[in-house]
Amino acid sequence: MNELIKTSNNENGEIIISGRELHGFLGSKERFSKWFEKMCSYGFDVNIDYTPYQMVHPQNKQEFTDYAMKLDMAKEISMLQRSERGKQARHYFLKLEKLWNSPEMVMKRALEFSNRQIQEMKTQLLIQEPLVSFAETCMASEKSLLVREVAKICCKKGIMVGEKKLWQKLRDWKLVFADKNEPYQEYLNRGYFEVSQGVKETSKGTLTWLTMRVTPKGQAYIMNRLKKEVAA
Repeated sequence: MNELIKTSNNENGEIIISGRELHGFLGSKERFSKWFEKMCSYGFDVNIDYTPYQMVHPQNKQEFTDYAMKLDMAKEISMLQRSERGKQARHYFLKLEKLWNSPEMVMKRALEFSNRQIQEMKTQLLIQEPLVSFAETCMASEKSLLVREVAKICCKKGIMVGEKKLWQKLRDWKLVFADKNEPYQEYLNRGYFEVSQGVKETSKGTLTWLTMRVTPKGQAYIMNRLKKEVAA
């Protein structure tokens, strides 16, 4: 169908007509703002039947207001004109309405909506992928890791931190004592770390050793905190 009057679609896929486009086609001699105000007095409501929006004139770059009208409003305004142009516009809008409600167009809109939903889901998955990937890494191990192993995971996720630097971070954050590789009791209670102890007999006597490991919960905490520091 030939386009008699320029139309567009809003975010819901509904047919939208520019108030200025219709005013120009109808050939009204009244100033647009006065004409549109008169048309609205017939019972049309803002943000229901029409929505105002700002435009920039392509020549003088001045802003001006236009109105995005729904098809029903444009059709009724055309009927009110009592002119040949009004009759032409009304018939044109009736054809658009019939086309809009045809099974083919209903199916097309349904497919477009479905495709948009799929694209939005893909975008959300891409946004969440780094965090999901890290969470899966932590869960896949099903065990606590040494600090050097956590540092390696961080590097794989794009946060370049070595074992020594990560130890220093843990001390700066007051998670680990400054003078020994042992976590504060508070963070043991939170489940961020695990500590194992052992005793070994040597030629110099009894040697007691302590090993600290980072739990999956602690790994996630460290990763998120490092990411925040990088983004700051």
